[in-house]
Amino acid sequence: MRTSLLVILFSVALAPAATAQEDVEPRTVGGRGVTTIGLAGFVDKFSSTEATFPTHATLHLDVSRFVTGRFAVRAGLLGSTTFGESDDEAPVGPGAAALHALGGVNFYFTPQSLLSFYTGAEYRAQLTRRADQDAGTILGLGGLQATVSSRASVFVQAGYGARLSRGDDGELQTRVTGEVGFRLRF
Repeated sequence: MRTSLLVILFSVALAPAATAQEDVEPRTVGGRGVTTIGLAGFVDKFSSTEATFPTHATLHLDVSRFVTGRFAVRAGLLGSTTFGESDDEAPVGPGAAALHALGGVNFYFTPQSLLSFYTGAEYRAQLTRRADQDAGTILGLGGLQATVSSRASVFVQAGYGARLSRGDDGELQTRVTGEVGFRLRF
C-alpha cells in the first residue's frame, strides 16, 4: 500500500500541469502573419547648417505586419507639436507642427523570443503645413522590443535620417528621433 501511494504521488508530480496547451499563447515579439498596433511618444529635431528648427513633441500610431518570420512592414501616422518657436511665426516645412504619414520595413534579429533587436528604414511624408518642394524624409532605425505578455510588448528605438529635398539655401537637413512606446499583438 505504501508503495502504491508513492507511485501515485510520483506520477501526479510528473504529470503536465496544463492539458490544454493550445490555450496558452507564446510570448514572442513576432512571427509570420503577426499584426501589431503600436503607440509611441517621442521628441525629435531637424538640424541644418543654415536654419534653426524648433524641437517637436510627437505622438506616433502605426500598424506592423510580419510578412516573413523576420521582416515586418509598417504604416502609420505621426502628429507633432513644437516648442521653442515664437508665437508670431507660422512655419511650413520641417520646422512646423504637422501631421505626417509613414511607411517602412523592420528586420527583427530574434522575433521568436521574448526580446529582439531590430533595424529598419522608414519614409515619412509631411501631410499638413508642407513646404513647396518637400519630398519627405528617409530614416534609418534601430531598436529593441520586449514582450510583457502574450499580447503586449514595449519598444525603444532611435533613428537618424535626412530630408530628400534640400533647404532654401541648398543645405542638407537631417533629423534625429528617439521613441518609447508599446505594441499590441493581434
